[in-house]
Amino acid sequence: MSGRRGILVFTGYVVLLAWLDWIIHRSVVFVIVVGGGLIAAAVLRFRIAERLRPQLERLEEIPVPVRRLLISLAPLIYFLFRGQGTSGAGFAVTAAGALVASAVVFLGPKIDPPLGAFYAARDRLLARWVRVLLAPVFGILVAFLVVHGSLTDLPALFGGTTESPQSPVDESGRFFLATLLAGTGTVLLLREGGEKTR
Repeated sequence: MSGRRGILVFTGYVVLLAWLDWIIHRSVVFVIVVGGGLIAAAVLRFRIAERLRPQLERLEEIPVPVRRLLISLAPLIYFLFRGQGTSGAGFAVTAAGALVASAVVFLGPKIDPPLGAFYAARDRLLARWVRVLLAPVFGILVAFLVVHGSLTDLPALFGGTTESPQSPVDESGRFFLATLLAGTGTVLLLREGGEKTR
């Protein structure tokens, strides 16, 4: 994926995150400051990397799989402290997300060969850009279905009415399962069979 296309995809994901945050918190300041900051950081990543070169060189001493795991866990920090809303499921989602990320980072090379036929069929059916667009939609639908038990309240994500205006409370098990399924499905959509962790 080219640099410009990568920035566009990243921007799309940031906009999605900002939209979900707006639904939960209705905070314009957070959306503008954090969303805008992330997009600016992506555009200026080379200049930022140059200024942070001494710190980044220290990070290179960390084994590659551990670095990849730390990077993949970064979005979970947002959910733990802000994205959980009123559900109180921050720890459950963080634990499930860490489990999926750890499995991909450390077991990916062992999992990929048996999934070779699946990857080939998936790539024939869905172009990479289609899979990138489908991944967040799939994750949201699966998580919503598992947590709420149906998709009837899905219009709430688009500003519509719902019979369950509050996020489910004390449903950590459902959130854990939803995150496992959504995370695994997203990985199966996006992972390239030849990716290396070393």
